[in-house]
Amino acid sequence: MRTLRLPRRHALALGGATALGAALTACGPNASSSSKTGSDSDADGAALRMTWWGGDKRAAITQEVIDLYEGENDGVTITAEPADFSSYWDKLATQTAAGDAPDIIQMEEAFLAEYAERGALLDLSTAGLDTSGFTEGLADAGTVGDAGKVGVRGGSNAPIMLVNVSLFEKAGIDLPDDTTWTWDDQLEIAKAITDATEDGTYGTGQFSVNPVVFRAWMRQHGKALWTDGALGFDVADATGFFEHIGAMFDSGAGPDASLTQEDYASSIEQSLFGTGRQGMTVAWSNQTVAFTDVLSDELRLMRLPAAPGDGGNHQMWLKAGMFWSVASSSANPEAAVAFINYFLNSSEAAEHLGVERGLPPNTEIREEVKGRLEGIELETLEFVDEITPEVGADPELAPQGGSQFESLLNRVGESFMFRQLDAAGAAKQMVDELTAAIA
Repeated sequence: MRTLRLPRRHALALGGATALGAALTACGPNASSSSKTGSDSDADGAALRMTWWGGDKRAAITQEVIDLYEGENDGVTITAEPADFSSYWDKLATQTAAGDAPDIIQMEEAFLAEYAERGALLDLSTAGLDTSGFTEGLADAGTVGDAGKVGVRGGSNAPIMLVNVSLFEKAGIDLPDDTTWTWDDQLEIAKAITDATEDGTYGTGQFSVNPVVFRAWMRQHGKALWTDGALGFDVADATGFFEHIGAMFDSGAGPDASLTQEDYASSIEQSLFGTGRQGMTVAWSNQTVAFTDVLSDELRLMRLPAAPGDGGNHQMWLKAGMFWSVASSSANPEAAVAFINYFLNSSEAAEHLGVERGLPPNTEIREEVKGRLEGIELETLEFVDEITPEVGADPELAPQGGSQFESLLNRVGESFMFRQLDAAGAAKQMVDELTAAIA
């Protein structure tokens, strides 16, 4: 059994590092770069550094691919610099400000604009990036204004409702039809599970600090987090979200505020869902494997519920699980891009990487990986395949300052669930502070 230490708060809400803005200011929008994109850069002989966040399994399989590549490319060395998520962004911001960023960077979508607009990332569109085999539409992500294509999608994940089938059966509750259900239906079902099971077991988690649910709610109501670089929702929209969350707390369908706070700070194996004490949780599709590793109960992936009164309008989307970027300060940009091409487009790399970072964007590689999968990993890929025709456009990338969204929702959401703010007050604080952050 794999031990997972990443708090679910970080897995769902990829919060911004407090030092990010201050540290990157040193890069400046017109920062000098030692990057070379001409023929002087020798992709067949280079010393590269590569950084990513993640657990032990990710580190192991990534190192396997690095070893393979080094064995096939004489003179290329790639030094791995993995980190846990809690320290990753502070370390990267400090390195970047000092002109010492790793060549190859695993990047989260919330921070692409923060780095790109300060000149810290290379425009990959002129650096030999190969996305010719990508599934239609998946190569488009990762472009930031005048900075160009600063990131390439490393995998795709879908937001899901992960359901504990065994707990539903224990409670005598039928599974919902996820093609038609709404958030009101989800609340009603959760309340029935809580009522039918022993104390300390709940039908659902609370979503007041859940950025996935917040984004889904906005999409389902015709809004977005970001629209043309500005805030894409208003106080009335956010009030509706918090009012629904308030109804969940009042119903007793999920844990109280204190237990919710504790649960979101816990690791997967210690969480309510991970210990079989919660019927439903919102997660990313690539997290199903982690939950299966710590929970023997039967699990099932389902679509997120739709807006009340609008069953079927799920407004699902495929999130780039992460991006790969190259530092603009890299002395060997062509060699860095060559490795990224290998990482994303080669059968040899895919045999080791599987779907740990999400579903491969390369169509041929994805089918190769699918043929090797079984159990929950295969179910996850098949589920994402099933919903892909239903998904909408990719969410707009966060503008500069937008990376504060997750930490702000966490702070405001906690104040709301402890009744320090009412729904309208929480909504106003969200809008006011986010507007100021991106101004």
